[in-house]
Amino acid sequence: MSDLNVTSLVDVTFVLLIIFIISAPFLRSGLKVDLPKATVRQPQSSRAILITVDRTGAAFVNGEKTSPIEIGAKVSTLHRQNPDQPILIEGDSRAEYGKIVLVLDLVRQRGIENVGLVLEPPSTR
Repeated sequence: MSDLNVTSLVDVTFVLLIIFIISAPFLRSGLKVDLPKATVRQPQSSRAILITVDRTGAAFVNGEKTSPIEIGAKVSTLHRQNPDQPILIEGDSRAEYGKIVLVLDLVRQRGIENVGLVLEPPSTR
């Protein structure tokens, strides 16, 4: 009776698992924006409703362009599907401050309080 040696298969599986665990936090879908820097940063949830305001003031909900009129309704619908999911707002550092505040206000008008801003830590050069 011969046995199948699965030691190398297990080793390869563990290596792939470790690579996935290490690289998963760096995989973030969405738009490229230059985030403002802050010295104090709280950990952000990887599973969140992401609202992005680019430098032109255009808003995107989970990567999909959304008009300011629709932002509140869309976020409210997504939040009702999973109420434990936080809402994160990414505002480009060159975006008009009023546009980011408008998005925050539109979300809060829907009674959603779990809203945060995404910041980037300063570089340590």
